[in-house]
Amino acid sequence: MLNRRSLFKASGYFSAAALVSPWLTSARQLKSRAAESPVMTMQLDWVFNVQFAGLLLAEHQGLYRQKGLTLTIKPWESGMIVPEVVAANPMMIGCSEQNLILDAQAQGIPLKAIATMFQASPYALMTMPNRGLTQLTDLVGKKVGVHADGVKVMELVKGVSGLAPTDIEVVEIPYDNKLDRLISGELDALQCYAVDEPIGFRQKVGEAPVLMPMDQYGYKAYAQVFFTTDSMLQQAPEQVKAFLEASFAGWELALADIPGTARLVAETYAAPGSKYTNVDYQQQSLQLVGEYVLRGINPDQMGMILPEQWQQTADLMAQYGIIAQAPSGADSLDLSLWTPA
Repeated sequence: MLNRRSLFKASGYFSAAALVSPWLTSARQLKSRAAESPVMTMQLDWVFNVQFAGLLLAEHQGLYRQKGLTLTIKPWESGMIVPEVVAANPMMIGCSEQNLILDAQAQGIPLKAIATMFQASPYALMTMPNRGLTQLTDLVGKKVGVHADGVKVMELVKGVSGLAPTDIEVVEIPYDNKLDRLISGELDALQCYAVDEPIGFRQKVGEAPVLMPMDQYGYKAYAQVFFTTDSMLQQAPEQVKAFLEASFAGWELALADIPGTARLVAETYAAPGSKYTNVDYQQQSLQLVGEYVLRGINPDQMGMILPEQWQQTADLMAQYGIIAQAPSGADSLDLSLWTPA
């Protein structure tokens, strides 16, 4: 594994990239390894952007090839449920929110979570600046707009925080024009994804919103969790381990040079015409993403899943109806291939 201390001292994209060069394998060796290695697929749960910067940079720098892997990274497509796609395809790894993995496992789909990119879900509420709404209890008697996937989460958050179900009015809203409803005062708070949407808010309002991250109020779910099938773990454990090593080496490089990595993702990977081609936008987003990759841990613990936190969150999700039932840790996790120092 790369020396993390030296990586985090890297000052620029090309200097960070140069750190990889001492352990580059010759082109002939890489080609030979690739020819022998079965093709693996990494299925993302959203489109190419800096939420996956570590993986995209690892691909760009050839880190997967150096591990002897032939890897294809696929963006999400409309209507796709990633755990179902992974379950139906051999030699595939996916990433998803913890609740979606747990839900698939509860249905008997043989999947295991193996590591995580984000140490917490970026699910948050945002409020207008200067309105004095800075913590969850400030929203008692107020109206909060959330999407369909946030209704049960708000029930959990209120319950864990000791609030009655009726203390905060929660209304389900569509994505269209939701920010205008917050600005107008129709809504007092709004569900957001904290590594992305606050940037658009600032561009429109001129100030950053006040954020209430839900992991601070009891929703301690992991996000962008790597998972794969039981059969993949049984048949190709060394390839899965190599994938994790290259992916987190990519994250180390990405966070060592946020401006350069953001530029690479925006100019090389983002879909033409999408908001993700904006380099400044991607740089701001990657700064926020980095906070979730390292949230509550040291850099040398990147990717770590705490089994007790995973199980506690699973139990709460089952209690509040986010998932039908909570699988046991033994049925849900396989952390044998990624053990951060």
